[in-house]
Amino acid sequence: MKKKLNTGENPGAEKSCGAVLYKLVDGKPLYILVRGTVFGFPKGHVEPGESEVETASREVYEETGVHALFDAGFRRRVIYRSPRFKNGRKNVIFFLAKCPDDQEPTAQNEIKLLIMKPLDEALRLLRLDTLKQVLLDADAYLRGRKR
Repeated sequence: MKKKLNTGENPGAEKSCGAVLYKLVDGKPLYILVRGTVFGFPKGHVEPGESEVETASREVYEETGVHALFDAGFRRRVIYRSPRFKNGRKNVIFFLAKCPDDQEPTAQNEIKLLIMKPLDEALRLLRLDTLKQVLLDADAYLRGRKR
């Protein structure tokens, strides 16, 4: 069984890392959502010895087959609360990552479906308000960086 790390941002909580993954198509970002049981972003548990970005990079690859380009300037934390998590909560760190032009994301492993959608459609597919906010923040960051 894999050990889930507690890295102290929320003492006692499990920790996962992932990314808001996008691909530029005709100069506009399409956001890549994956669905296991519900739509979200590629993410997974931190393995011993991994940094947050290493975990996010590994998980993006395992779930989409993409070797993404990470932007170190964007980092958001979401806290999930549920009795199924150790101490009732889990920290998830999201980065922003670009899918290279020469790669096409495809659903891998436990992912049942992978889709690329513009912001408005991606927001409609996300059920959790916290994930919608992460996506809005990522989109605003991306638009601000292009100026």
